[in-house]
Formats: sequence, structure tokens, C-alpha cells
Amino acid sequence: MPSEKLTRLLLAKSPFCSDEIMAMSEADGWRWVYENMPPAKPKHNPLEICFTGFGVSERAELEKLANIQGMTVRSSVTTSLKFLCIGENAGPSKVKRAQSQCVTFLNREQFMELISDGVLPS
Repeated sequence: MPSEKLTRLLLAKSPFCSDEIMAMSEADGWRWVYENMPPAKPKHNPLEICFTGFGVSERAELEKLANIQGMTVRSSVTTSLKFLCIGENAGPSKVKRAQSQCVTFLNREQFMELISDGVLPS
């Protein structure tokens, strides 16, 4: 008789009825699961970017471009932030926090180069 977890899984995802599941061994149940269930999608960790020091419309434009490229746009410096794109009015606290986390700094031109060529600034 399969475990409770396996029974719930088979009831939800398999063509078997309760009686058929109860007649299975644990090994048979898991064999069916591994042979018939699609593998889990690998977790995709998109690059995270934050824009600071830009006007509202320019920032919106840059965020839209980043989203199109599959980047995750953050409004603050997070622990998984990869890039901080800074404009003329960048706030010192964001810059300082990003520096302490070894975030890569970009200006607008470097960001545009990154999304068009995939080239990181040196």
C-alpha cells in the first residue's frame, strides 16, 4: 500500500482510481510517477538590475528595456542584485549599499551596450 503522500499524488495526477492505487506497492507507485510526470522546470534566476538617479520617464524606458531582456527590475538594492544602473542623480545610500555587496555599476550607455551586445563593462 503506497504512502499517504504517494497516494495523494497518484489520485491527483494519474489515471488510477483509489482501489488501483491501494493495490500498488510503494515502488510501483513511484515508478509510475517518475516515468509519467514531466520533470520540474529548472529554476531560472534572471539577472537583477536596479535603476537610480534617472527621471521618471527615462527610468520607465530603461526598466521596460530590462524587462524585455528578461531581467528582473528591483526598486532597491537586494542581496541578489547584479547591476546598479546609475544616472546623474543617484542616491548615495543605494550606491554605498551596492558597493558593499560588490554589485556591478553601469551608466546608461553601458546598460544599452549590455542589452544590445551582451558586453559587460570592464
